[in-house]
Amino acid sequence: MNTDQRPEDKTQEEVLRLYKEVSQTKEYLEGIIEDSEVAIITSDLNGVITSWNKGAEKIYGFTSEEAIGRFLPFVPISLIDDEKESIERIKNGEVLKDIETIRQKSDGTIIDVSLTRSPIRDAAGRIVGVSCISRDISEKKRVELELIRRNQELSRLFFISSAMRGTLELDRLLRMVLTAVTMSDGLGFNRAILFLVNESRNVLKGEMGVGPASPDEAGQIWERLSLEKKTLYDIMRDIEKGPLRKDSFFDRLSLGIEIPLSEETVLAKTVKEKRPFNIQNAKEDPLSDTVLIQQLGTQAYAVAPLISRDKVSGVIWVDNHFNRSLIVEEDMRFLSAFSNHVANAIESARLFEQVALTEQELENIFESMSDMVYFNSKDYVIKKINRAVSEKIGKSAEEIVGKKCYEVFHGTNEPKPECPHHKTVMTKRAFVEELEEPFLGGTFINSSSPIFNSSGEFIGTVHVARDITEIKKLQEKLVLSERMAALGEVAAKVAHDIRNPLVSVGGFARRLEKKLDGNLKEYASIIVNETTRLESILKEILSFVRGAKLEREMVNINELVDEVTSLIKSELDERHIVFVKEFAIPHEIYVDPNSIKEVLLNVLTNAVQAIGSNGTLFVKTYMSDDSAVIEVEDTGNGMSDEILPFIFDPFFTTKGSGTGLGLTITHKIIEKHNGRIEVESKVNRGSTFKIFLPLKR
Repeated sequence: MNTDQRPEDKTQEEVLRLYKEVSQTKEYLEGIIEDSEVAIITSDLNGVITSWNKGAEKIYGFTSEEAIGRFLPFVPISLIDDEKESIERIKNGEVLKDIETIRQKSDGTIIDVSLTRSPIRDAAGRIVGVSCISRDISEKKRVELELIRRNQELSRLFFISSAMRGTLELDRLLRMVLTAVTMSDGLGFNRAILFLVNESRNVLKGEMGVGPASPDEAGQIWERLSLEKKTLYDIMRDIEKGPLRKDSFFDRLSLGIEIPLSEETVLAKTVKEKRPFNIQNAKEDPLSDTVLIQQLGTQAYAVAPLISRDKVSGVIWVDNHFNRSLIVEEDMRFLSAFSNHVANAIESARLFEQVALTEQELENIFESMSDMVYFNSKDYVIKKINRAVSEKIGKSAEEIVGKKCYEVFHGTNEPKPECPHHKTVMTKRAFVEELEEPFLGGTFINSSSPIFNSSGEFIGTVHVARDITEIKKLQEKLVLSERMAALGEVAAKVAHDIRNPLVSVGGFARRLEKKLDGNLKEYASIIVNETTRLESILKEILSFVRGAKLEREMVNINELVDEVTSLIKSELDERHIVFVKEFAIPHEIYVDPNSIKEVLLNVLTNAVQAIGSNGTLFVKTYMSDDSAVIEVEDTGNGMSDEILPFIFDPFFTTKGSGTGLGLTITHKIIEKHNGRIEVESKVNRGSTFKIFLPLKR
């Protein structure tokens, strides 16, 4: 070793050594990059390619000469803006790892790639370019998509199987079954018909058929259903709207097919022998069902029995009429296994359909009953009600069910001792009673019967309530009518017997009054006045008994009221009674004007007498629904609640004089006009009479 070597020489040797090592490392790295299977590409910060290895040439198809100097030739036009955004992020020092995207090869083919992009820095640490390492993952993606598709197929089969187990609607179930049989990711047959056994006629009857109209349609519709992930609802919607809807030609054709079970045919033997058949050549097989060949044009088909509890309830028929695909043993095993599963579901659906039909009939009867029907638990909780209950209570079923019955029907916080349901809960026996229920505003015949479960335990009651309020009113009216008829007979006889002598007495008294003087004349005048009063009373009685025929005509209600109020104007002035009227827009009504005048005169006279003096009399007219209303309000003494129910009774009066027939006659006239009269009164506060007259004839 030369110890006398100068420092400059040593430094030069060290630099040469380092340069040699760097060159070797560079050549080594370049070799790795060049021979790598992955695409290793560099570009400047504008996206122009600066290096391109063999892996990039292999993956993208561009040679280095074609790629270098160009702006990212492998990026599809639609992704150019995304690439520019990525370059901006790399300029900021970001590293983009494992980005999955698409790239375009030199021949235009689109491939899936996974890439990592990172910044390239110079010796000073400045970012001067972009490095991109990418891998072709098209095969991986294809495998993933295939796995996803397979998974979707299995999921579809599982979903359809679950859906069939979850529905008890027979028609819906049958469509699910045939859809599963013909779907490409199900059993995959071209066409399918479901036959059910009709025991009464001893035939197999076509219930539903599913099948496309052409091979193209078959491929399109089932391929679409297989590849698209849809809910069962979507599938059923496609069947309803498309060629496979329930009223399709093939379905209608299927409904017309019947196979007698007494014949020796494939379908009949399937039922009798409880086993599947695979007919490879329908025209040559002696057991082939001729009707299927003639009507469906089938050349080969298979059938499998639907067996539930060791009994055949039907048959699934399938064929591959369009693609001519052979039905192999594997298909038959799948079809048989599927049929066994389907049979139980169909049997359950048929039983449910019968039960549902019966239940619906009972529900219709329950809802259509005019009587209130409801079920209570033993804890007084309402469990179920019919429509009549809702209508009577004025609430929906949701607002009533779950509440305590005594809260809903009695408006109390605890059971009423006289309530039939309460008695049934206490005694476990049935009760039928008439009950006055102020809370519901009527009278009801209530029937309460106990309900026991299969173990004999008392669980509640069934309650039937009939509203007899109107019947009670009619009964009261009948009693009143009978009483009034009896009174009328007596009154008519008395009036008739008294009238003639009274006329004679009155006539002679008037003559004496003219001829006598002094005290005798005064006595005669008293006789004349009293006779006149008696004649007036007799006139009222005869008017009440006989009644008068109504002579109706169209009259202005305001003018009618004005005519009557003018008759009492002088009396109002004498008594210092303030008269207030409030009339609605003039309206015509169809009434007997003289009768209505009598009504108004009776009511107004009573109001004046009730006021006495120094009060106020209000008269209003207005429209309410289909009625014209005349309202008379006074500030008189009023009437007590004990008196109000009897004011329209014949001969009832609280005044010192009068027959007590004025309001009775008034009530009778209003009823003849199909109207009504309402009264409100408070002691020392006055009374209000409302007369309702119908607007319509």
